[in-house]
Amino acid sequence: MFAVTGAAVAALVLPAAPAMADGHAPSGKATVKSAADGVKRASISCNGPKGNTTNYSWGVGSWDSTTVYFNNHCNHPVKALLTFKGQGGKNTYKICQTTNGGTHGKKRYTITRHWLQSITKATKSTTGTGC
Repeated sequence: MFAVTGAAVAALVLPAAPAMADGHAPSGKATVKSAADGVKRASISCNGPKGNTTNYSWGVGSWDSTTVYFNNHCNHPVKALLTFKGQGGKNTYKICQTTNGGTHGKKRYTITRHWLQSITKATKSTTGTGC
């Protein structure tokens, strides 16, 4: 038989709480969460249905390619601005990703010597990104 301590039971039962990048609750803008396992998450609020979001996640650690996983709970397409940073933080590369409402999937980006820093809601002022 195995002996289970109270600390072991708590570790199995209680989920780890992800830390918000800015320490605040969502405010209608894109939010980014980071977990200890090297996975970053972001979400963008929908115009409809109210309260729904489009969620994104990606792994950190590769300078050669990044796969972005998405799940759009909105009833409309959502445009997101992906910002990649170069080594040393000198160069930025921005790409627009559009996801149709009610869809989920993944998209791989191969941008050598850049890592995905953030995913934010694309605005009308976003130029040169295809948004």
